[in-house]
Amino acid sequence: MENLKTIVKGTTAKLSFVCAGKIYYHIETEKHLYQLEIKSMDEELKTTYMEKSIRQLHLCAGFEKGLRIQTIHLFN
Repeated sequence: MENLKTIVKGTTAKLSFVCAGKIYYHIETEKHLYQLEIKSMDEELKTTYMEKSIRQLHLCAGFEKGLRIQTIHLFN
């Protein structure tokens, strides 16, 4: 897995799907494809509009939290 700075610099998170109260974004770097899982029922997200495509920099806090709680999945 690449470091956080490499993952967020110049990448875009693209909405993959929504299921069981979770939003899944895919983030593709030169080396890997990551899936970020966000719990849409969290209090801070109840009034947040989630875009189909987000510059990864804007999801940096969520991505960093995901790394800590193991909701980032590496596909390749």
